[in-house]
Amino acid sequence: MKRIAQITDIHLMEEWSAKHGSDTDTNLKLILQDVGARGIREVIFTGDIGHSDAYQRFFALLKDFDFTVIPGNHDQFADIRLHYLPEYLKTKSEMFHATEDERFKYIFLDSSSDSISEMQLQWLENELVTTKHVLLFIHHPVLQVLTAVDFKYPLLNREAVKNVLVRSGREITVFSGHYHTDDFTKEENITQYVSPAASVQMEKNPLEIVIHSRYYGYRIIELEGRKVSTHVVLNHGKGFDVVD
Repeated sequence: MKRIAQITDIHLMEEWSAKHGSDTDTNLKLILQDVGARGIREVIFTGDIGHSDAYQRFFALLKDFDFTVIPGNHDQFADIRLHYLPEYLKTKSEMFHATEDERFKYIFLDSSSDSISEMQLQWLENELVTTKHVLLFIHHPVLQVLTAVDFKYPLLNREAVKNVLVRSGREITVFSGHYHTDDFTKEENITQYVSPAASVQMEKNPLEIVIHSRYYGYRIIELEGRKVSTHVVLNHGKGFDVVD
């Protein structure tokens, strides 16, 4: 069985996080300690690293893991590439790529502009020509979530992205962040998991954005055969617990 830790929205060294009661440096260190203690070596970070001054610290903490990073709307590739420039990014102006193993295809998109560029959409359509189960990692959720963050800060062209995914006819599981909450949604051939933030959370409230720091966490993804299972891991201040 393959196990992956998805971490998202740490907002490291941002005044916004601290103002709402989150010690993001400690959160990230403790999350990575918990990931390592569970024997997980692969980490996928799905955006919003934080202040550009924090990038060196961020990548230093990840160095003992096999990690992949995609940007969020708080991130700039020009800043990230000074610290992180794997071979698949050296010829690109956006942080997208794909890998695969025997049963799964892993697709990573760059939604840092709050949308998916036309170039990425065309590339995505080609990459979805596969017989494998597709795992799509993107900062912004593709399917709608009934929360105020979705109404105010959605992926601007999510209908175009959704249409490409649906037309493919492939089995697609989306893992995202951005909304600082835990959510599960399924439409047609798309299953979507939104993961809680490593910093502060936002209540799933359709009327207003309500921020709190009562807990923080990450997601464990387990792959066995062609089956995908997933569990959220949260820390309410007394250690980490798997909650589902």
